[in-house]
Amino acid sequence: MASTNVMASDDETLNTRSTNGTSIPQPNGASHPNNNNNNNTSPSLPIIIAGGGCVGLFLALLLSHSPIRNPIIIIEPQTPDPSSTRAMAHQPLTYPILAQVPNLLPELVQAGSLSSGLCFRTSVQHGSRLIAGKEFDDSGDQGMQGKGQLLLPQGKFQKVLMRRLEDRAEIRIGWSVSAVTPSGRDCVGVHVTPTSPTQLGDEKIEATYLIDASGAHSHIRKQLDIKLEGETLDAQLVATDLSFDFRAHGFYDANFIMDPVDYGLVGRINSATDGQPALWRVSYGVPLGVSEEDIWQKVDDKLRVMLPNGGRDEKGEVAYKVVRIAPYKAQQRLASTLYDASSRTCLVGDAAHLTNPYAGLGLASGIADASSLSDVLIRILTDEASDPERLLESWSEARRKKFLEAVDKPSRMAYKRVKADVNTDEKVQEFVEKDPLVGALKSGMPVKPPSLETKGEELEGW
Repeated sequence: MASTNVMASDDETLNTRSTNGTSIPQPNGASHPNNNNNNNTSPSLPIIIAGGGCVGLFLALLLSHSPIRNPIIIIEPQTPDPSSTRAMAHQPLTYPILAQVPNLLPELVQAGSLSSGLCFRTSVQHGSRLIAGKEFDDSGDQGMQGKGQLLLPQGKFQKVLMRRLEDRAEIRIGWSVSAVTPSGRDCVGVHVTPTSPTQLGDEKIEATYLIDASGAHSHIRKQLDIKLEGETLDAQLVATDLSFDFRAHGFYDANFIMDPVDYGLVGRINSATDGQPALWRVSYGVPLGVSEEDIWQKVDDKLRVMLPNGGRDEKGEVAYKVVRIAPYKAQQRLASTLYDASSRTCLVGDAAHLTNPYAGLGLASGIADASSLSDVLIRILTDEASDPERLLESWSEARRKKFLEAVDKPSRMAYKRVKADVNTDEKVQEFVEKDPLVGALKSGMPVKPPSLETKGEELEGW
């Protein structure tokens, strides 16, 4: 990462404010918290980030800790749900990225918990036998000696980032980006529309760049006619959040269930607190074309084959409680470009690419997008880039290549892995010998995933 990425300390006094649906003040570099290293008091156009999810907020936080003078405006249609569990885990390979912001990583660890282990196992119908596993010792420095996953539901992650951004960026809740129009060589017109009935009137904001972090169904990407290339996989996935005592049945914090039909993932979301049991994610597949209504009606039938003892206690009574069911299509897709020069728009996170969850690289790759893009924007907006346009194009090319090599390929392999037939001892042995990841886990060898990062200084135009 470039050394310009983090400059400000957490205890600095900052002057900008956050707003919830209020009018946007005229950008003024003199009052922006990032102007401390620049004596020029002429106004700077803002950077607008469409989407207040994990990736958009993290990018805003990185930029707010830099020497750029440009105000940062986050446009988010919905009030964040603090109980949201849509994204639930952060991979250890993102820890160095998150640690770029002073004291952020320890705060995130404190807000969540660290996974104590992961494993691959057969389905319940075939004995729920352990194939390979690893337990983590998370008692070391910052509680991450063993490098277990950070289990932190999306709502809590957003809460931490939004609290840190209160005095560093303007957050507009209840607004969405409705249109993008070129406004000149160095700016773009961003049209915002209220999504709340309490707000009135559309606005047009002149911005230096627009960052699309608005998710898989991005209206911005569609307006710019940027294709999301790739495919929908051969099944729908159903993320079911429930309470159940998996630990009593020998389950790890993360369990990949291998079976041609009853495959899936069982993972702990949080810890038991205040008398409330721990929440777990049970993700499983159903055929394409099954309606959402049918999925809801048959969820108990599916859980009976996914949960130990059919999800029942020693008395034969149902021992689980479902709190959330979210069906979605498993997709492997990548935008044809992550930078549109005509609209000065960059795509990050799910707006730029989609992947299935079985390698845990969806959110991780979005966090890496944000990190590398912050380097690039800081380089450009501090007038240090040799060729700003070529730098952004090179960033887009590098991130696309990184997705295809370090995200798409291992994610496809992970999806294929959980659907493998390991229903006999002979098939288990054969699989362990052929699969390098499970084989290494079985033998106790360290498994180092490829880096998701893109180094700005290696890009053309830097």
